[in-house]
Amino acid sequence: MGIPKFFKYIAERWPMILQLIEGQHIPEFDNLYLDMNSILHTCTHGNDDDVTKRLTEEEVFGKIFVYIDHLFHTIKPKKVFYMAIDGVAPRAKMNQQRARRFRTAMDAEKALKKAIENGEEIPKGEPFDSNSITPGTEFMAKLTKNLQYFIHDKITNDSRWRDVTIIFSGHEVPGEGEHKIMDFIRNIRGQGDYDPNTRHCIYGLDADLIMLGLSVHAPHFALLREEVIFGKRAKKSTTLENQNFYLLHLSLLREYMELEFEEIADELQFDYNFERILDDFILIMFVIGNDFLPNLPELHLNKEAFPLLMKTFKQALLHADGYINCNGQINLKTLKLWLHYLSQFELMIFEKNDIDVQWFHQRLENISLEGAEQRERSGKKLLVKQQKKIAGYVKPWILDVAAKRYPADIPEEQIPTLKLTDEETKENLEFLKQFAFDLGLFVVHSKSEDRYSLKLDVDAINPTESEEEHEERQKEIRRTLKKYQQAILVEDKEELDKEKETYNARFDEWKDRYYKEKLGFSIHDTEKLSDITENYVEGLQWVLYYYYRGCASWGWYYHYHYAPRISDLQLGLDQILEFEKGVPFTPFEQLMAVLPERSKGLIPAPFRPLMFDEKSPIIDFYPSEVDTDKNGKTADWEAVVLISFVDEKRLKDAMAPLMSKLTPEEKTRNGAGTDLIYSFNPQVDDIYKSPLKGLFSDIEHNHCVEKIFNPPKVEESQFRYGLLPNAKTGIDLLAGFPTLKTLPFTFELLHNETRIFTSPSKRESVVLHMKNVYSENNLSLDVLAKRYMGEVVYTRWPYLMESKLISISDGEYIFEGNNSTFGKNSRFTRRVLDEGEKRSFRTMAAKLKSDYQSLKAVDVGEVSVIVQVLPGADLVRDARGAYKKSFQNEPKYYPLQLMVETVSNEDERYMEKEPVPIDQEFPQGSQVIFLGDYAYGGETIVDGYSNSTRLKLTVKKMSLRSEPTIGKERFKIDTELVKYFPSFIVSKKLQLHPLFLSRITSRFMIVDQAGKNVNVGITVKFEARHQKVLGYARRNPKGWEYSNLTLELINEYRNLFPQFFNKLATIQGSNMPSIEELFPELPSEQCTKLLQDVTAWLTSVTEKFVNVSWESDSLTKISMQAVEDYIEKYSSYLDQAEKKQLAKVPCEAVLDPRSSYALLRSQKFELGDRVIYIQDSGKVPLFSKGTVVGYTTLGTSLSIQVLFDNEIVAGNNFGGRLKSNRGLGLDASFLLNLTNRQFVYHSKASKQASKKPISNTAPKQHVVDIKRKRAHDLLNHIKKNDKGDEEKSDSVKVVDGKEEKSPEQVPDTASEKITNPMLNPNPASMIYNAVLHQYVPNSANFGAGDPKASGIPYQVQPGYPPQPPFVQMPPPPMGVPMPPLYGGAMPAPPLGGFVPPPIPDGTFKGPKIDGKKTDGLKQMLQASVPEKSDTDKSAHSKLPQGGKFNGGKPHNVKSHGGKPHGTKTSNNDKPTGNSKPNGAKWKKDKDGSSKPHFSKGDSNSNRKFSRGSKPKSKPRPPISEVST
Repeated sequence: MGIPKFFKYIAERWPMILQLIEGQHIPEFDNLYLDMNSILHTCTHGNDDDVTKRLTEEEVFGKIFVYIDHLFHTIKPKKVFYMAIDGVAPRAKMNQQRARRFRTAMDAEKALKKAIENGEEIPKGEPFDSNSITPGTEFMAKLTKNLQYFIHDKITNDSRWRDVTIIFSGHEVPGEGEHKIMDFIRNIRGQGDYDPNTRHCIYGLDADLIMLGLSVHAPHFALLREEVIFGKRAKKSTTLENQNFYLLHLSLLREYMELEFEEIADELQFDYNFERILDDFILIMFVIGNDFLPNLPELHLNKEAFPLLMKTFKQALLHADGYINCNGQINLKTLKLWLHYLSQFELMIFEKNDIDVQWFHQRLENISLEGAEQRERSGKKLLVKQQKKIAGYVKPWILDVAAKRYPADIPEEQIPTLKLTDEETKENLEFLKQFAFDLGLFVVHSKSEDRYSLKLDVDAINPTESEEEHEERQKEIRRTLKKYQQAILVEDKEELDKEKETYNARFDEWKDRYYKEKLGFSIHDTEKLSDITENYVEGLQWVLYYYYRGCASWGWYYHYHYAPRISDLQLGLDQILEFEKGVPFTPFEQLMAVLPERSKGLIPAPFRPLMFDEKSPIIDFYPSEVDTDKNGKTADWEAVVLISFVDEKRLKDAMAPLMSKLTPEEKTRNGAGTDLIYSFNPQVDDIYKSPLKGLFSDIEHNHCVEKIFNPPKVEESQFRYGLLPNAKTGIDLLAGFPTLKTLPFTFELLHNETRIFTSPSKRESVVLHMKNVYSENNLSLDVLAKRYMGEVVYTRWPYLMESKLISISDGEYIFEGNNSTFGKNSRFTRRVLDEGEKRSFRTMAAKLKSDYQSLKAVDVGEVSVIVQVLPGADLVRDARGAYKKSFQNEPKYYPLQLMVETVSNEDERYMEKEPVPIDQEFPQGSQVIFLGDYAYGGETIVDGYSNSTRLKLTVKKMSLRSEPTIGKERFKIDTELVKYFPSFIVSKKLQLHPLFLSRITSRFMIVDQAGKNVNVGITVKFEARHQKVLGYARRNPKGWEYSNLTLELINEYRNLFPQFFNKLATIQGSNMPSIEELFPELPSEQCTKLLQDVTAWLTSVTEKFVNVSWESDSLTKISMQAVEDYIEKYSSYLDQAEKKQLAKVPCEAVLDPRSSYALLRSQKFELGDRVIYIQDSGKVPLFSKGTVVGYTTLGTSLSIQVLFDNEIVAGNNFGGRLKSNRGLGLDASFLLNLTNRQFVYHSKASKQASKKPISNTAPKQHVVDIKRKRAHDLLNHIKKNDKGDEEKSDSVKVVDGKEEKSPEQVPDTASEKITNPMLNPNPASMIYNAVLHQYVPNSANFGAGDPKASGIPYQVQPGYPPQPPFVQMPPPPMGVPMPPLYGGAMPAPPLGGFVPPPIPDGTFKGPKIDGKKTDGLKQMLQASVPEKSDTDKSAHSKLPQGGKFNGGKPHNVKSHGGKPHGTKTSNNDKPTGNSKPNGAKWKKDKDGSSKPHFSKGDSNSNRKFSRGSKPKSKPRPPISEVST
């Protein structure tokens, strides 16, 4: 847990330490460490908050796996990935674990009781017990096995996991997760080859990770954590892909802290060392509280303990002779000095709490701290009469002396001196020293005369001071004398001493009450007081060792629930701090020590009676109820749980006789384990068994090697502390790591109301006042434009990002980059801004200044010049093979003073690269993505090289079916159902004032009777947040538009509450009236009732709203479910694949996804598009296909919401819009758009085929002409090949004994190569079947290829049976009726669950063709071309059994708008290539052979080159049934 609320506090004090992770623009990290218990609680705590929900263990495991993988791919470590689960903790931690688990069990029982009382339905079965996340439970043992399986699967199947060293420390390895991580870091730092600039990232939620990270003294160190939301939205859950993550950069935290301690750097009595200051800071923060020690009384962050600690720590350093923390060892002398200053705070608390009437009667304000502060504020002193007498004696002398001037070389004997009387001086020596210091004098003591004198400090006087300076010096002396003359007088020192005695007595009484109430003993019990103070000081040293050297003692713990008073801690400093190492508890001993009786099911059966049996010798360890004490805290979870401490000896004695009853599995669980290390080895190929057969399949080709991790042993004496030599800091930090030092600034601590979280901070923030180096150097806009226009600069300070400057303006003129002349002499143009642009400039300048001040505590000063830049994106490959910088399309604006010209270390990821040889860019055997028309997005292996620029490839076409278009069809339906209207049309239609319409559709605030603001608007748009409600409003450049759904809601609002609605319409401007002002005629009770009814109705109609960014869009829930229903059936039938070997393929025809992120992100997506996952790492299996059902912006990146064909472990149901977990939001760089093929490479043949596209609006005669031409070409080809098939085309080469085709000769999907020897190899047979799409060629290569390593069946969820064997079945119905081919409206299905029409198997099973006898083929081809396409004769001609057509109409199917039912068209009325004749059925001939009846309405299906589509794979009959 660490320090409560520490994260929020430092984020508000030092506002820029947090970096929101947006896209890929974060630093690279070498090592990523996961504190796994944070993940375990995140993935299981959904059960704790809602007793009506249940998660199975399998679901928990799935969520954990997805979370780990998400974090891994967020950071992408380069060297080490270390996962650590909490093992058995030190005894010091068990007190807190015991308290927390008892409280958790109590809270769960109360929640269940409350739910039952409220009548809520409670699911059957036991809920998940979060206490099972404790070492030694069955759940943890299963989790470890499943995590080991998960690691094997990821290393086998995920390329990124293979590239790093994976280390796993399970629950069986003793030690807390975060401290196992720190042990690992200490170990590698102690090795000789350690790089001091290693980049570390730790994921975890505990605040003590911040302190642990600082203790490493590594500038390249960051903490990864989820976004923390405070306030009303804190409990709102979100999906993982929508979850914001932040990096807390310790480099910035260190620099902010360095600023805080600058003021004492030159004042110390010893050498200033910031790294040592940092070590001391870690120690002093322990007294606020941590997992091992309670906080010192009254020290709470929310009660300003932090600034107090900082102030007292600085005071102590100024008076100390060294630091407190010496590499983990406490300097008790310096600690005592700091505790002295800290105890002043305790006196302030005492005075505040103990003041009463007697206080004033006893005149205790004279010696109290509060009284001293009041006197300081009023400029008065507290003096005894003797002291005031001394002041009066000195006054005339000092006034006379101060009026004179003194040369710089005045002799020593001429310096003015005043001798004092001995008796008065010795009694008031401390007063005299302070008095002399205030007047510019110093006290001199003559040893020979034993007498004190006052001497003027002439060295402090400027000998050449001006008349004004001389006069000011005299005035300052008079003001000082006046303070002493007007001092509050005390009769004598005895009276003052008496008041102090009374004060101290009351202070002791106050402390005594604390000890009696909290700890049960008196302050006068010196033995117990000494014991608690010594125990607490021991605790400070134990925790410091734990942070810097590891666990000093497994058995030590703090014996009390509360800490001693601050002023008493000095009693525990006089001791020698030593610890006995000892051994950790066994897992079962820890379970018995920390779990309550309610969780006895988590403990082995033999031990359970010890928790509830009345005869148990340790029954007192397990109370049914425990008391709690908030002890000055505000939240229930912060309360002290007053539970007894476990006696270790009694516990072990009670468990010992029962150990023999444990099963072998339980004995194994009770043992200790070791860390494991994993690596990828392609030579290893074995089967790794799944621990959950019903959920995960065996890994049939496991390439992961698991070994015991034995790192080099580093002794404690070899540990390296502080900042290591050659570690880079400040402006020299490695690329991506932020620093404040790239720009000049000043700073101060102010109440800035910084808004880091939901509300403005009430605490102080470090505010940076920026300097403008460009204006200070008098650089004009013209000079700036010449120097930087079109060049790379760095913006987004302090998280610098490469950007290209495209314009610069001062509000009067603008210099704009001229893209057409970049690189030439004239790179920019200059023009005068028009009035509208000037207003926009002023508005933007004011907003930039305000945002930086309120959100980052940065005062940018006057924003006189604004730069416009394009942020960097990534590298993009050009035609030569070079990688050039690319930039985003959306410009960003920054004040000129925050632009950085250059950095010390450029990011190698974005450095341009020259072309490399083809064998280096595409190594032989590497996997790429094919971009050719034949198999766009297909899996491709580089076999070799035809020449220096062309590749030899094996391309796998993974599906011979056309992609389903159900998504596009549902998008069209949604477009028809949800209509949008401009706001001015809605205003007229509803007869509402435009301004009122704008307000009623936003947050419309009025004030209720309690004075609280209440929203009474239908909030469908959020202008300031750049958001809208999906399906209700949308934003375009001209303004807002509202859907018919919004209109219906407004009308319903007006009809239900007509008076209220009309009253709202009368409100002028932005006034916020109260409900009484709106309805002065109504009684108060009716006003309250009316407002409650309105807000209840608004809540009911808006609770399902989905807020998205302006740029987002989505299918409706009904359409998503329709797509899901269809895809579920579509994907249930096995597909077939095909492989081809190609030669002379240009590099532009393939894509390396891992080096093409920017290119892939440039894709455009529309709803309904089909996509394929092409990265070989991540949450989704490679080459998984899906349908785009939505897209939304997450920060600056676009998230594509994909409904995948198969369920995936990482998937979700899109907030209940799906019934299965096949939905996932992904960055565009993971996907390739198959519908809009934006990177398709056309060969010469495919270019020619695409030059003359067929118009869907063409008459039927055009289709007939095409068919006639194709038939003619086919017959010519048959005649040509009658001579034999020995002659080869020139374009076909033989490579390694195999035929390879150049890309110019790659056949399209309509002319697939048939290699199955069971089919007639005659070209006539192959081409005939390919042209008419009568069956799918049963290639011998279908499904062939290297066996893929199986593993986690991402497409299968718990309870789903394995894939059934392949059965020839027709494809599923499409789900919506198709529009007519030649016009006519598409009939919309009824909303809800319509029954989709079936899509028959339209495969034409033609006549059996003999290679030598082609008469039957000629006859059929000639019969297939009607003489007149627009006559009834051609439409109804029939094909008799002898081989002629049976008309263009399927049997038992009615005519549908002049077009075969089921034919699909795209939005531009072109056939999509997916058309299927409806109603085609297999019929048996007399001889038992099968043949279809079919429609000829699909012109696209008979084309040789079907552009933009693929033939739909259909189940087909056995080969023997393909006959005439």
